[in-house]
Amino acid sequence: MDELTERLRRFVRSRVASRHDAEDVIQEAYLRVLRYSAEHAVQSEERLLFSAARNLAVDDSRRRKVRERSVADCAVLAAEDSPSADEVVDARQRLKHVESAIASLPARCRGIFLMHRIDGMSYSQIARSVGISVSAVEKHIARACLSIDAYVNGEHSNR
Repeated sequence: MDELTERLRRFVRSRVASRHDAEDVIQEAYLRVLRYSAEHAVQSEERLLFSAARNLAVDDSRRRKVRERSVADCAVLAAEDSPSADEVVDARQRLKHVESAIASLPARCRGIFLMHRIDGMSYSQIARSVGISVSAVEKHIARACLSIDAYVNGEHSNR
C-alpha cells in the first residue's frame, strides 16, 4: 500500500463509522478523481482526492443520520399507536429481518437501494451520483427488492 493511500485511509477512517465505510469512501474518491482529472486540468490530484474523500465522508455521515432518524421516527409512531407487547416483539423481529436483508445486499446494490428508499433520490439523481445509467439503477433497485423479499420470506437459507 502506498503512503498516500495510507494517509487517506487514516484521514477518512476518523470521519466514518467503520473500516468498511472508509474503504468504500476511499474507492469512490479515487474513482471520482480519476473521472474528473480525465476531463479537467488538475493542479493537485492529492488535494482533490482528500477533498473528494472528505465530501464523501460528510455525505455518508448525513445519510447515516437520516437513516437513524427514520428508525427513531418509526419507533415513535409505533409508541403512539400503543401496540400490544406481542405486536412490538413481532415488529422488532420484522425490522431486524429487513435490516439483515438490506445488510446482506452487495455494497453497491445496498447503497443504491438506500439512496432511493431512504434518501429519496430519483433514479436519474442516483445514476448521476454513482456514474451509471438509469437502467443500471433500475436493475440494482429491482435486484435489491427481490433479494430483500426472498430474505424476509425465509428463502435466504438456500444461498
